[in-house]
Amino acid sequence: MRTIKGLPSAVPRDSDESKFPFHTIQNETDSQAGTPVVREIYGDLITNLYALLSDVGIEPNEIEDSEIAGYQLLEAFKKFANILNDVEQVLTLNGTVWSVNFDIDNLPDKYVFVARTTAEYNASVSYTFTGTDDNSYSLSSATGFNASDVVLVVIDQSGVRVIGLTKESTESDINTGFGTPLAFNDGAKMYYLEEGNVLSDAPSINNIQNTIRIAEGNGTLYVYDAFVIQGKLLCFCWISDVQTYKFYQFDLSDLDTAIAVNVSGISIPTGSNNEPYCYTDGNLVYITNQAGTTANENELAGLLYDPDAATLTLNISRVLHANFTKSTNAVIQGTDIITFIAGSLRKYDMVAASETNLGDYNSVLGVIFRFNGETYYSNGELAKKWTV
Repeated sequence: MRTIKGLPSAVPRDSDESKFPFHTIQNETDSQAGTPVVREIYGDLITNLYALLSDVGIEPNEIEDSEIAGYQLLEAFKKFANILNDVEQVLTLNGTVWSVNFDIDNLPDKYVFVARTTAEYNASVSYTFTGTDDNSYSLSSATGFNASDVVLVVIDQSGVRVIGLTKESTESDINTGFGTPLAFNDGAKMYYLEEGNVLSDAPSINNIQNTIRIAEGNGTLYVYDAFVIQGKLLCFCWISDVQTYKFYQFDLSDLDTAIAVNVSGISIPTGSNNEPYCYTDGNLVYITNQAGTTANENELAGLLYDPDAATLTLNISRVLHANFTKSTNAVIQGTDIITFIAGSLRKYDMVAASETNLGDYNSVLGVIFRFNGETYYSNGELAKKWTV
């Protein structure tokens, strides 16, 4: 838009920049010339007003606005949409940084908008929030949220708050008739792993083991475990002829293309096997036996998962209580690993290295898993939400 300041210096105007940074109109008097009524001054303003009317579908009626005829510009403003908080934004997680694709520096304190999330919130992680500009703030959520949830974001300069809007709609019971669900799934669609195949209730079936074997060029590879995490299917694979473990990932929209995931910061051994197990909280992937480097199964390597870069990077190491027994029948809740072995329910705090006996349920045998931000128990075709 053109400004009066940008006009040739000969054009009369009030040029007091302490008051008017872009200059303003000067009235004509007996002793001074006034700012002329010319296109360069008024054209952009009028044209923008016409464009505003057109954008909301109002045609100028060529009648003077009044109390009788109405006010077309006011009507247009009432219909005008705000592209920041009148549309659903995307709240994206990259590492520990949540971001949105717009400038937040000039927004007022406690500005709010609605967004859909790309990953699950982990209460044990310290997050930050940013936009496309320079400012960043700490981020927390008292309600928590899952991947693909709709949330309300409050950009409070003392700390961004995210309020889950869809978490309450999670069903307490879910059907698991296709088999044993994945141990961790932060999406809304149920998946199962059976003999190298990934199944869903759609129904659908994909032989991911064979796909990974072709990508690896090794027919002795077995998919040991799999998780739905941050929009990807992450697979933990055992290659028996060379005795080592590798990770592969799939996009959930393309389960026919396997992508190798690079591990850095720690080397998973080749030629020996301490039989490590994998767990995840949706952000970090924990591998027992310190990623297979030790026989001590209570030593965990926590690797930060970046699905876009297809990498797992050593982020933290944990030593659990000495009584910890690794099992595929386990989930992570916050900073705790919950195991359910032969009816014995145990909780292991990864920070305090403590053990808590949650009860022995010798007649209640089944599997526990995380789905859409909740812990479930199943021993057949129906899964029940557990609060543990």
